[in-house]
Amino acid sequence: MSGSRTITEDDERLDNVHAGDILREDFLIGSEIPVDEVAAGSGISADELIAIMDRRKDVDARIDLRLARYFGMSDGFFLRLQNHWDLEEVLRLEGAELDRIVQRAA
Repeated sequence: MSGSRTITEDDERLDNVHAGDILREDFLIGSEIPVDEVAAGSGISADELIAIMDRRKDVDARIDLRLARYFGMSDGFFLRLQNHWDLEEVLRLEGAELDRIVQRAA
């Protein structure tokens, strides 16, 4: 038996965590670290950072590398958070349809 889970409409899932949530809640941007300070240090505009933290903008490779260097994280850290968010959102929206796909025989 595989470790995968069938997703149903009544499946109670945990809230999906966006990279912007992590920036706001774990890296404390906007509360303990001013957005303008992160913007100046990373080369990402304050508007972009705010849009990410508001879930209006996704993290891309450029933003990931700049944030990773600024916060001393590994390259790809924030991009992996974004990819996880994207996958989870598609599973939430299309899970039942995806479950109906029959795997092609080898």
